[in-house]
Amino acid sequence: MHSAHRYLLLILGLSLAVIGLAYCIDPNLLLARYELAAESSSEDNMYRGAYGGLFLTLGTAIAFGFLSASFRQPATLIALLFMSGFALGRIASIIAVGMPHGQIMNLLVVELLSSAMLTWFLLEPSRRGVGTTGRNTTDKALNTPG
Repeated sequence: MHSAHRYLLLILGLSLAVIGLAYCIDPNLLLARYELAAESSSEDNMYRGAYGGLFLTLGTAIAFGFLSASFRQPATLIALLFMSGFALGRIASIIAVGMPHGQIMNLLVVELLSSAMLTWFLLEPSRRGVGTTGRNTTDKALNTPG
């Protein structure tokens, strides 16, 4: 595996975990950056649950892919689904109601670029004939009597 792959998981995972922790502590700390606010206990609960708890736990799982070679591919898939899911939702929102705050558009760019890189990292081993175990999967075929 490329060290760039590992470090992308670390950066994404820690970033998401820190964002999640901030939303768990006080959603309005980050919402204010986008001219939003959790104005009721129900809104606060939704932000702490979805952005707080989910970001914190999935970010931690993604970052674990940096440390564990056996968890690297699952962490990459989790990160890809997370980032591309956000990008898809943002694009659907743009189509439905128009352009959001400029900083939210920056997030979309990060999500799209991250999704492209994660897709490449998921597909790259199969292009070299190497499976997720790191062994050359073409060796068996070459040594088979024919």
